[in-house]
Amino acid sequence: MCGVMGMFSSAADVLPDVINGLFQMQHRGQDACGIAISDGKRIRLHRGLGYVREVFRDRPTPEFAGHVACGHVRYPTQGSNRVDNAQPHMVTTLSGPAMALGSNGDLTNYWEIRRFLEADGVDFAGTNDGELILKYIAFHHIRRHLPILEAIRKMQADVKGAYSACLMTRDRLYAIRDPFAIRPLSFGSGGGHWVVASETNALDICRVDLVGDLEPGEVVEFSRHGMRRHPHPDAQALRGARTTPAHCVFEHVYFSRPDSITFGERSYDVRKRFGRWLAEHDTVKGDVVVPVPDSSNAVALGYAHASGIPFEFGLVRNHYVGRTFISPDQPGRDDGVKHKFNPLRSVFKGKRVILVDDSIVRGTTSRKLVRMVRAAGASEVHLRIGSPITQYSCYYGVDTPDREQLIGSRLSVDMICQHLTADSVLYMTIEGLRECVGDGASFCMACFDGDYPIPITEAKAWEG
Repeated sequence: MCGVMGMFSSAADVLPDVINGLFQMQHRGQDACGIAISDGKRIRLHRGLGYVREVFRDRPTPEFAGHVACGHVRYPTQGSNRVDNAQPHMVTTLSGPAMALGSNGDLTNYWEIRRFLEADGVDFAGTNDGELILKYIAFHHIRRHLPILEAIRKMQADVKGAYSACLMTRDRLYAIRDPFAIRPLSFGSGGGHWVVASETNALDICRVDLVGDLEPGEVVEFSRHGMRRHPHPDAQALRGARTTPAHCVFEHVYFSRPDSITFGERSYDVRKRFGRWLAEHDTVKGDVVVPVPDSSNAVALGYAHASGIPFEFGLVRNHYVGRTFISPDQPGRDDGVKHKFNPLRSVFKGKRVILVDDSIVRGTTSRKLVRMVRAAGASEVHLRIGSPITQYSCYYGVDTPDREQLIGSRLSVDMICQHLTADSVLYMTIEGLRECVGDGASFCMACFDGDYPIPITEAKAWEG
């Protein structure tokens, strides 16, 4: 998860737009946020734990303004939830703050690269992948005097994993994407502004037009001279035997907001196709289709359209409770489910319910929801899942570090159904998912099939 944003303007103070853009991507990270901003002479940084509206309730200081900025909302995978791990990170030289960076993704050789830097005297404040990426680039640019683009290319060759990042200096902004293009990163322009963001809804709020996605391994540079694209000269070689990108399919399943264009398609449309596929492969007859809001709304709508079964919002969501899947611990997820949903009994009473959700990861939320729907009067509860069985841990930015936590890795579908107390459970197949996302060969589905595009060289072991 995580959301990154960068902005370059020819003259205007970009802080209000960056705050608005991060607010649009709050769903991608609720634990911490931050913004680094430059007036051309000095980079200033403000970050903290909590929501955007809390950390940036007011302008941090009157001087916190500028025409170049990068921002971040954090969902922790690498490193514990403390301010030192909040992003962006900044590097300071004898002449003052020199560079700042925010990244979305996760690294598979973090400790190898960290040990290399520490052996050369580089200090670390936290245990976060964004800090490591920044300090690796800064080490080769500042200490070894490589031009900044060459330092970035050195990082791309040596640092393994998923990263969509915004790097800024005092007067420039760089957007960087890993050679597999696992995490989304788009950019647009308008009104003298250039905007880079994890999701296109952040471009929309800034009133800029989408130009496109960064290509795998590409670096895009923004300065007073305009925009310049730097395609990676050897991205295919860095991917090894894989000939295509490896976009994270879970962006369409869950992460991206439905109004965002992700990997070239609006997630709303993709999710409706998930629902249609489920309906076309279902034999159960229900009376009502009910989504588990919000990420499964479009899936349930696609199911209802294809099946002809009425669609109802039977679960009312409290939007002042965060997304339970990305709560940092199980007690938080349990409390979130209790407070997050309230059933409309008139929708469920005496009905055969098709309950649609985007995925089942640990199974704890689904079990509580099925019981909630039964208690509201449903005669049958049939769970329909808009993705395949999650059987494998993700090492590219999703918080599933231990495979034992995944219900799909331990139980068969029949056993999952019994555990969840549902009348039936139907998942999408991996083949069906590939059909629904267009060019299925260009997606990483390792959490479903165990086929990791980037070798996993390290276990996820860091300070808690």
